[in-house]
Amino acid sequence: MIRPFNVADTASLLQLFSWNTPEYFGEEELPHFETYLASQPTDFFVMELDKVLVGCAGYGYDPAIQTGQVSWFVFHPVYQGQGLGTKILHFCLTQLHKEQEMQKVIVRTSQLVEGFFSKAGFITTYKEKDYWAPGYDLYLMELVSN
Repeated sequence: MIRPFNVADTASLLQLFSWNTPEYFGEEELPHFETYLASQPTDFFVMELDKVLVGCAGYGYDPAIQTGQVSWFVFHPVYQGQGLGTKILHFCLTQLHKEQEMQKVIVRTSQLVEGFFSKAGFITTYKEKDYWAPGYDLYLMELVSN
């Protein structure tokens, strides 16, 4: 089940983040995630499986540049590799494609999950070494809408 984030999910999501550190996230990224959750984002969703919060992801849209963005994909390590990330990505993309003027969708990720987004059709357009934290490079990736 994919449902909107609510503030009561914060502790569980911070636990998921910690379980993915340092494999996918640098410790320096935690305050950014905490700030994001504290802002009570409206286009941010959690995934539950058998009443267990197993992951999250969100999206945004900037009409000025006709660009959508997906962000903050975090999944419980036990549930990774089961297609759940793909399901929530497709959910976010479906919501974004409701924007009639959208030209592209971007994701700002790292080299550690570039393969996941590549499989979904994103292409890397820019890289910056140690952007997120030492050893965590920025990979700006783009999915062009047809």
